[in-house]
Amino acid sequence: MSISLGTAGLGGAWQSASATVSAPGSVSDAFFALSSLLWLVLLARYLRHGGWHWRNILDDLRHPGQGFALAYVPIVGMLTAGHVSEYNLDGARWAYALFAATAAVIAARLLAHWVTGGLGSAPLHPGYLLPVVSAPFISSSVASNLHLPEVAAATFAVGILYWLAFGTVVLGSLVANGGSMPAPARPTLTVLTIPPATGGLAWTAAHHGVLDPVGYGFAGLVFFTLLIIAFLLPEVRQQSFHYGYWVFSFPAAASANFLIRWLAGTDMRGWETCSWLLLSVVNAAFGLLYAATLRHALRKRTGPGREQQATAEATTPAGTAG
Repeated sequence: MSISLGTAGLGGAWQSASATVSAPGSVSDAFFALSSLLWLVLLARYLRHGGWHWRNILDDLRHPGQGFALAYVPIVGMLTAGHVSEYNLDGARWAYALFAATAAVIAARLLAHWVTGGLGSAPLHPGYLLPVVSAPFISSSVASNLHLPEVAAATFAVGILYWLAFGTVVLGSLVANGGSMPAPARPTLTVLTIPPATGGLAWTAAHHGVLDPVGYGFAGLVFFTLLIIAFLLPEVRQQSFHYGYWVFSFPAAASANFLIRWLAGTDMRGWETCSWLLLSVVNAAFGLLYAATLRHALRKRTGPGREQQATAEATTPAGTAG
């Protein structure tokens, strides 16, 4: 599902570029259409394999390593609802209400399970921040685009509280036990960039793109976190390509989206060129990901040992988290 989420994130970056540097809106539409198609196909497969049973959903939410991954479903839905609002505001608001409520239920259920010992001995990693921090920030950003300022303020407060609380726990666990994190799970470290990026987008959306001291504060957090990720690149590198590589996609897209908005707000000299350069780099990275994914899928269908390879990837934290 991270393929759909990353594609929606790239569509959001193009949407910001359309609003700031007059990028063609059709590109954003195309990426959101592709994301929606992937979302529908993957959700249908999940439901076909028993995901529609309430007991199976609860079992998935209780999974100590992958329970947070269900939050991908409503997050993609909220992002898509925010994009289509320019065509049908009322319909987008109803869709947003459904997905935001679903995201809230998933986050609350996960937290209730986690605080009662549900995580057990599972190593904490930044992926756990997705449903309880990033989802509220994304909900806030979309609510601002849908002209629902009260909802935007409420969900932003939820994101801030649990970023400070749960984010501290996750970071402390990484400092204390990061060395014991399995290699396949290390790409989730890049998810550290999502909370400041989505939080910054939520704040700038609520203030109509005007940068104030808080907006610059979020920018500082994004830049510093990207610097940390740069030093972590040797640690997150994998021996061979697998679908788990898509865990990198949304952090890159969300960071690019915020920085495009930030560049427009600073109005510094050459900001348009910097925005186009940033967008080009992210698009090139996504192009490589799409190409590698298609090649990998073809190899799995035609190469030897494809069943064993598929089984190995299904048990890979970074792969199934995405």
